[in-house]
Amino acid sequence: MKKLSDNLFRCIPVHVLAKWQNPAQRALLLEKREKPVAILFVDIEGCTRLCEDLPPKDMNELIETYFSRFFEVVEETGGTINEIMGDGFMAIFEESDFQKNILAATAAALNIQRHANELITQRSKEYEPVLVNIGIHAGDAFVGFTKFRTSTGERWTYTASGTVTNIAARLCALATNGAILVSDAVAEIINARYALQPLGQQKLKNVSQPVLVFKIEQSTTTNIKFTRKTTSESRAFSS
Repeated sequence: MKKLSDNLFRCIPVHVLAKWQNPAQRALLLEKREKPVAILFVDIEGCTRLCEDLPPKDMNELIETYFSRFFEVVEETGGTINEIMGDGFMAIFEESDFQKNILAATAAALNIQRHANELITQRSKEYEPVLVNIGIHAGDAFVGFTKFRTSTGERWTYTASGTVTNIAARLCALATNGAILVSDAVAEIINARYALQPLGQQKLKNVSQPVLVFKIEQSTTTNIKFTRKTTSESRAFSS
């Protein structure tokens, strides 16, 4: 039974599990609350075609290899992987410092691209190049457990709901050829660190107002690091 519990715990984001095991913080998890966050969406371009070209076992191995690298990057920069959608995933950056959440999400995006390029080089004889598209938006979202109640019981999922999440997802869908697209809310914070290409106002699916979109071109700093504090769950930013 303990082994079963240990395996089930792997389905829960690490920082969420840590808070759940702390009685003082558990009550905060039970009710969703509005808070400022940065949301990152990642998607493997052309995954449908890859599924047609590769046997299911090979496709599964490819996804596991890439996402294992990407998840480690997100966790190291202070994010939480809260949803996996086949060929993509969503991450929440929700520490107390809003600007650092944006910087952390951006650093994670760039590191994900770096790892993707390394894997392309390492596995060029096995697969065609795998492009990874990313979208980032930031603002207030409704964060916590969403609870689904059915006749067979309840299912909980930890997530961030609202327009912020929708726009981040649409930016990821808009990105092509391994691009990282960000909203003006993100660009305002990161413009001193990164070269940004303005793409103008973009009409995103199911978003009522056009969104000013930027593409990250390159870093203008050389040594941005995010490290975990050893004495708490909080992550500190250093550069």
